[in-house]
Amino acid sequence: MGRLAGKTAVVLGASREGNMGQAIARRFLEEGARVVVSGRGAEGLAKFARDHDCRWRACDVRDKAQSAALADYARAEYGAIHIAVNAAATGQYSQFEQTTEAELDEMLSIIFKGSFFFMQVMVGAMTQGGSIINVSSAVADIMFENHAAYMGAKAGMNHVTRAVANEYGAKGIRANIIAPGLTVTPMLGNFMAPGMIDAFVKEYPLGRITTVDDVANAAVFIASDECFMTGQTFHVTGGLTLRRNPTAAEIQASIAAASSAR
Repeated sequence: MGRLAGKTAVVLGASREGNMGQAIARRFLEEGARVVVSGRGAEGLAKFARDHDCRWRACDVRDKAQSAALADYARAEYGAIHIAVNAAATGQYSQFEQTTEAELDEMLSIIFKGSFFFMQVMVGAMTQGGSIINVSSAVADIMFENHAAYMGAKAGMNHVTRAVANEYGAKGIRANIIAPGLTVTPMLGNFMAPGMIDAFVKEYPLGRITTVDDVANAAVFIASDECFMTGQTFHVTGGLTLRRNPTAAEIQASIAAASSAR
C-alpha cells in the first residue's frame, strides 16, 4: 500500500509538462493518492489527467473564487481534501532599480496573494485535518542578484505559511514549505543559457542542481502522516544554503566560457 493511500490531493501549478506540479502529482499517484491537478492551462491539465487517470480543473490562483471552486470540485469528486499543494509559479529577473510596477504586481498577485487565497480556502476545506505545502525557493532565505521582487514575494509567502501552521495546528492541519534550489523547469524558458548551470553546480555540496523529482520526493514525505512537522522550510537544494548562489558576474563569465568553448 502506498504512503498516501486513501488521501485526496489537490496539486495547483501542474499545467506544464516537466514542471514541479506535474512531478509532484505523479509521485502522489504512485503512492496511492487520488489527485486533482490544477492550474491555468486547461490543455496541459487535461492531457496529464488523461495520461495518469486523475481529475483536473482549471484555476487561476490570483482569483480566490476559483480556488474555492477547485476545493468544491475536489470534495464533490472525492469527499474530502487531505493534501493541498501550491506549486503555481512565475519568474522575475531584473535589476532592482529597473523593476517595474507591473513586475511587482505579478509577483504579489501570483506568489503572495495567490498563496494567501489558496491557504484561506484549503484550511476551510480540510475538515479532517491535512497537509498544506507551498513550493517556494531557496532565494527566499539566501541572496541572488536581480531577483528582489520574486525573493520578497516568496519570503512573504513563507511567513504566512508559518502563520497558518501556528494557527491551524490545533485543527490537525500542517503547513510547510519546500524551497528548491535552481531547477530546470518550463518556467525558466530561455533563461538557461549554455554554461549557466556550471556556475551553480560548484555551490552545491552534493554536486548537482535540484531536479523536479527531488522536489516531488520531498513532497511525498511532507504530505504523509509520517511527517510530524509544521511551519518548516524544507531546503531541497543539495546543500546550497551551506554556501551561496553565484553572482551575476560569475554567471556571465561561465556563460562566456561555454560560448568560447563551442
